[in-house]
Amino acid sequence: MAMTTRDVMRGMALAACLSAPALAAADDGTHIGAAVTAGLSGLGLDAGVNITDYVGVRATFATLSFSHNGDYSTSVEWNAQARLRQAGVLLDIYPFAGAFHVTAGAVDDQNKLSATAQPSATGTLTFNGVSYPTSELTSASAYVQWSKTVPYLGLGAGNLAGSAGFHFTVDAGVLFTGSPTANINVACAAGQSCPQLGPNVAAEQAKLQNNVHSLNLWPVLRIGVGYAF
Repeated sequence: MAMTTRDVMRGMALAACLSAPALAAADDGTHIGAAVTAGLSGLGLDAGVNITDYVGVRATFATLSFSHNGDYSTSVEWNAQARLRQAGVLLDIYPFAGAFHVTAGAVDDQNKLSATAQPSATGTLTFNGVSYPTSELTSASAYVQWSKTVPYLGLGAGNLAGSAGFHFTVDAGVLFTGSPTANINVACAAGQSCPQLGPNVAAEQAKLQNNVHSLNLWPVLRIGVGYAF
């Protein structure tokens, strides 16, 4: 089910309302909060502490993995996998000393999409317009990977460590991931010539890199339920 900007704003408003009783009971003590989260980056954990009524620090982690087998418009079966994994440190600014916050931080983005061809005696794989029987190849795989520490900017509702008790949070933002790295690996079987396989695979890899070059932003949307001590 697609989520619109209006749905996000409604969720943030709801979180702010739910957080209001806890905020009203805020005291001068320092609290440490922990939350279970779920969103576009998978399931995760947040832990945070407020430095003042206006500034807080959070550590965040989220991960999700899934796979799917299919031919993906080729004559060969592929095992495709997606691994989402993000961990970082966030600085929350509460401009009104309430639930609404603006967040900036640094996140180690380890998201990766990969596919591995399954053995076949009858299929073919095409690289740079040249087809090779899979019986002449021992392996073929490809991946697109984001592997770098990147900035995050977002906003949300809820104050995980604002006061003792339960808290509900909503965060929406963007990871400025930069362009991912694309790689294709293909090996020729012993005794097979596989003419121009190396240059053709390199050309195909360059095409893939060009196709994914613009995937330099990753949306972040997550909700959390936590408790502060």
